[in-house]
Amino acid sequence: MALFSAAAKGDVQSIQSLIESEDGSEDSGYYSDASGKTALHIASENGHLQTVKFLIHHGAKVNVGDYKRQTAVHLCSKKGHLHVVELLVNEGASIEIGDKNGFTALHIASFEGHFDIVKYLVSKGAELDRLASDYWTPLHLALNGGHIDIAEYLLTEGANINACGKSGCTALHTASKTGNIDGVKLLTRQGAELDMTTDYGWTALSFATSGGHLDIVKFLINEGVEVDKALGSGMTPLCLATKRGHLGIVEVLLNVGAHIDNCNRDGSSALHIASYNGHIEIVHHLISEGSHLDKCDKTGKTPLACASQKGHLEVVEYIVNKGAGIEISDKDGFTALQVASREGHLDIVKCLVRNGADLERLTNDYWTPLNLALDGGHLDIAEYLLKEGANINTCGKGGCTALHTASQTGNIDGVKFLTRQGAELDRTTDDGWTALSLASFGGHIDIVKVFVNRGVEIDKALRNGKTPLCLATERGHLSIVEILLNVGANIDKCNRDGVTALHKASFKGHVEIVKYLVKKGAQLNKCDKNNRTPLSRACQEGHLEVVEYFMNEGAGIEVGKDGFTALHIASLEGHLDIVKYLVEKGAQLDKCDKTDRTPLSYASQKGHLEVVEYIVNRGAGFEISDKHGYTALHIAAFEGHLDVVKYLVSKGADLGRLADDYWTPSRLAFHGGHLSIHAFLLKIVKPFIGFKEDNYDYLPFGGEAYPGYMPPYSRTYDPYLTSQRDSSRSSRKSITEETMIISLDEYRIKVPLSPDDLNIAKNIRAEALTSIPPDLNLGKDEVIISVGLKLSPPGLQFKTPVEVTVSHSAIFSNPDKAEIVLYTRRTGKIFLFFNVRAIGMGTQQISIIMQYTIACIASRQNFERIEICVDQECCTELAYCCTRLA
Repeated sequence: MALFSAAAKGDVQSIQSLIESEDGSEDSGYYSDASGKTALHIASENGHLQTVKFLIHHGAKVNVGDYKRQTAVHLCSKKGHLHVVELLVNEGASIEIGDKNGFTALHIASFEGHFDIVKYLVSKGAELDRLASDYWTPLHLALNGGHIDIAEYLLTEGANINACGKSGCTALHTASKTGNIDGVKLLTRQGAELDMTTDYGWTALSFATSGGHLDIVKFLINEGVEVDKALGSGMTPLCLATKRGHLGIVEVLLNVGAHIDNCNRDGSSALHIASYNGHIEIVHHLISEGSHLDKCDKTGKTPLACASQKGHLEVVEYIVNKGAGIEISDKDGFTALQVASREGHLDIVKCLVRNGADLERLTNDYWTPLNLALDGGHLDIAEYLLKEGANINTCGKGGCTALHTASQTGNIDGVKFLTRQGAELDRTTDDGWTALSLASFGGHIDIVKVFVNRGVEIDKALRNGKTPLCLATERGHLSIVEILLNVGANIDKCNRDGVTALHKASFKGHVEIVKYLVKKGAQLNKCDKNNRTPLSRACQEGHLEVVEYFMNEGAGIEVGKDGFTALHIASLEGHLDIVKYLVEKGAQLDKCDKTDRTPLSYASQKGHLEVVEYIVNRGAGFEISDKHGYTALHIAAFEGHLDVVKYLVSKGADLGRLADDYWTPSRLAFHGGHLSIHAFLLKIVKPFIGFKEDNYDYLPFGGEAYPGYMPPYSRTYDPYLTSQRDSSRSSRKSITEETMIISLDEYRIKVPLSPDDLNIAKNIRAEALTSIPPDLNLGKDEVIISVGLKLSPPGLQFKTPVEVTVSHSAIFSNPDKAEIVLYTRRTGKIFLFFNVRAIGMGTQQISIIMQYTIACIASRQNFERIEICVDQECCTELAYCCTRLA
C-alpha cells in the first residue's frame, strides 16, 4: 500500500498527500498491513523521526500493537533509534507494554545491546526486574546477548542479581550456560549467589561443565563453589562433564576433589556414563584415578555391560584388560556377553568369548547368548557362538531351545541356519511345544514348510493334547491347515478334552477352515468330553454361518449324550438368530436334557427375553418343569430377570406352582434377593396356599400365605398386652392364655402351635395397635413390631438395617433407612440363623414378609428370641403391635 511504502521511505510529503486524498481517508493510526503494523510502526522501525512526528500529529495512536502485540516503541528500541524512542515516549507512548512474549522495550533493548536506549528507558522509570512470559528479566537478556556493559549498568541501577528467570535460572546460570566468562566474573564481583540452583537442581558449575566451558569451571572452582552438588536426577558436575566428553573439565574436577564414584539417581557413576557413551580417554582417566571397575547401578549393570550394550569395542577391551569381571550379571541375569549378543555387536562378542565368557550362561528367564542372538536376528553372532562351542540344543525358559525361539518369532533365516547346524527338530519344551507347533500357532508358513520338508513328526501334541493342526486351526491359519493335512496330519485327533480341529474351527468361527476340514473328512458329529459337537460349539459362540454350513452338510441337530442339544446351547447363550434357524430346521422346542430342562428354561435362566418370546410364540411349553420341579418362571424369578418374569406371567404362567421343595416363584425371587420381582408377583398372585375354617385362613406347617392377600382391616387394641408388662421388663413370660394359636386378626390368619412350640408361653396373640399406649414405657433398646406392619406415610422404603426384638414391644424408627436382616433362634447352646431380606420394599410387602417369616419360624421351631438390628434415629409416625413370646 502506498501509505506504508511512503512511511518506510520516510517520505512525509507523500504521506501528507495520501492522508489528504481519498486513498488516505482511513485513520492512519489504525490502518495496518498484513502483519498488523501501522504506518507509525513502519516509520518508527526505520528510524524516520520526522515521519513519526508527522503521523502522531495527524492522529496516529502511539500504543497500538501489531499482531505480535509490539508497539512502535518496541520496534524502534529493537533497531536502536534512540531519538524515535524519545519522541514516542514524550508523545505518551508506554514503556511498560509487553508484547506477546511479555517483552517490554527495556527487555528488547537489553538483548539487542542498545546501551543508550537502555539508559533512557531506565531514566524514564522502566521496571528493571520485569519478568517476561518465560520469566526472563532485562538482566538475563543482556547477558544472554553478551552485553556486559548493559548488565553492569542494570546492576548499578539496582537490578536484582539473583532474580530467577525460566525454570529458576538466574543471570549467573545464563552466563555460565552460554559461556560468557566476562558476565560470570561481573556477576561474581557483584555478589551473585554461586551455588543457587534452578528448579531442576542445576548450578552455575553444572551448566559450565555440561557446556564444556573450562574457563568458567576453573573460575567458579577458584571462587569456592560446591563441586559435587547434584541435579535433581543425581547427576554431579563430574557426571555431566563425562557425559558430554569434556576430558579437561573431568581432570579439573577430580584434581579439586570431586567424588569419582558418586552415583546419580539410577546408580550410575561417571565410569558407567563414560563407558555407555564411548568416551575412551575419560574411561582411561577415571580408571587411573581409581574408579571402581565393577560398580553396579540400580539395575545391576557394570561399566562393562554399558559399553557392551552400546557397542564401544575399545572401551570393552580396555576395561576387560584392566580386570573387569565379565561374568557379573544384572538383576535380570544378563552378563556382558548376553547383552552384546542381544544387541548384535559381533566384535564385542568375540572379545568377550576370547576372554573366557560363558557361552551357556542363562539369564533369569533362561536365555542363552545363542537364544538372544537368534531372537534379535543376529545370525553372524549365532554362527560364531556355535563355532566356539555353544550347545545348539541348550534349553532356555520353559525348555525352549534356540530353534523354538526362532520358530516362535518367525525368524526363517535362524530356523534354516539351526536346521543346517543340526538342531534337534522334534525337541519339546516343558509344555510339549515343538518348533512345528510354535510355527503353526504363529502362522509362519515358510517355517512350517521347512519342518515338513525335513520330516518332523506332524501330529506331535502338546501336554494338553493340542496338535499342530489344532493350533493352526485355532488361530485361523488356513494355509498351514492345508499343508499339514496334505502331509498326513490326523484330522480327528483330539486334545485332552476330546476337542478336534473341527471343534476348534467351529468355536472360533473360522468358516473357511471348517469347510476345508469337512471336505477332508472330519467327523461332523464327533463329541468332545463335554458331549459337545462342532455344531454345538458354533451355536455356543454365535457363528451363524458355520451353523448353516453344518446343517447343510447333515450335522445332527439333536446330538449329545446328555441331551443338551444345539438349541439348548443357543438359547442359553442368547443367540436369537441361531435359535430361529435351528427351530426352522426342526429342532425340538421342548426337548429336555438330563436335568429335564428345556431350551426355554435356559433362556429364562440367562434372561434372554427375545429368545424366550420367540420360543414361547413358537409353542414351547412354559409349564414344563425340571427334575426339581422348577418351571421357566421359577428359574427366571430366582435368577432375577424381571422382564422375563413379566412376559411369562403375561402368557399365563402359573404363579402359585409349587416346586418339589414347595417353593413358589415369588418365594424363590425373595430367596434370591430380587425384591422387585417379589413385589411384582405379590401384586398379581391369586391362589391361597392353606385352608379355611370358621371364616379364618389357616397356614399349614411351613405354609405360605399368598403375598397379595389383604382382607379388610379391623384394628383392635388389647390393653392386656401392655398391662402385664412388669417393672423388670420380663413381659416375655407374662402371656399364658389357653388357646394354641397365634391370631393375626388384621389378616384373619391363625398359626397353629403345639404346647412344646414356645416352651412356657401359650396362646400367643398378636394384634395391631393404632398408636403407642402411654403405659407401654419402652426401653431405649426396644422397638415395636407388628405381624401386620404398617408404616406412615405410605410408600416408605427400607434401605438400611433394622433391629426388632419380637419378645418385647418396640418402635420402628427411621423406616426409610431400614432393612430387615436377621432372625436368630437359640436351642440349648446352639444359635441358628434365619435370613430375611426386605430391601427397598413398600409397606405392604414388608408386612407380608413379617407375617410369613414369624409364622413359619414360630410354627416350626422352639426359640427364645427373634431379633433384627435397628437404627433409632428420626422416628416416623408410630402404629404397631408386638408379640410377646416366652
